[in-house]
Amino acid sequence: MKNLKNILYLFMVAAVVTSCNRDVADINFNNIPNTLYFASDSGTLLVEDGASNMFNVPVSATAVATADTPYTMSIDASSTAVEGVDFEITTTNTVLPTGDIVTSYSIVADFDNAATEGKTVVFNLTSDASQVADSDQYTLSLIKLCPINAPFTGTYTLSTVSNGIFDSPTFGDGVYEVTVGATPTDRVFTSQVYPGLGSFGDVEFKFSLICGNVVVPTLQETGVGCGGSTTLGPAATFGQFDGDDDTVIQVIYIDDEASQCVDAVTAEFTLTKM
Repeated sequence: MKNLKNILYLFMVAAVVTSCNRDVADINFNNIPNTLYFASDSGTLLVEDGASNMFNVPVSATAVATADTPYTMSIDASSTAVEGVDFEITTTNTVLPTGDIVTSYSIVADFDNAATEGKTVVFNLTSDASQVADSDQYTLSLIKLCPINAPFTGTYTLSTVSNGIFDSPTFGDGVYEVTVGATPTDRVFTSQVYPGLGSFGDVEFKFSLICGNVVVPTLQETGVGCGGSTTLGPAATFGQFDGDDDTVIQVIYIDDEASQCVDAVTAEFTLTKM
């Protein structure tokens, strides 16, 4: 009886294994539709004088293409850069080739028409030959870049020129370490915010050095406010710097962009290298 049970057990195991193998073999993975998509939703091209200023927008697929797969790239109406003025499209064959899983769509930006505050090109991805994922839009920022021949990093003394909201300095006068941010033109330092109004925490303040202009990005949250956080952002006038001399950096910005606590204030400070 014991031997009979063992034989029956082995028969059942063999039947299950055979059934599972048959199920896997019956699946045709080639029937799963390939899908095109943008692997990321944005990028930045720093447009330099004399450089190639080419950017390749990557177009990806979920699987290796078993046949040439055409796609269409259109420029969204929300773009602030203009084709033929700010950039030219250099890609003439919009196809994901057989055997590839990624291709690219290339443009070249124009330095003379580039802007220090940046312009955007918004691409829309479609295809009649393939599915397209929800990640079908890509925003490329074109930012004019001029040579920076000095470090603009290290120890600086901050001196307030004009106060922020409530006639109080946004950052305390004192010594700060300025470091490089996310791109070669970005600079950051960390400071307590609104020291004259209370004991608030530290924030990281960012600005960019672009062709003699000190550009302050918008919506930099302070973590302090009236029912929400005030933000710091760009003023109507840029601060200035000399790309060959990092002794002084002039920073002009808006305190409380949305006028959450009081009317927005244009404030200013200088950073002087020690």
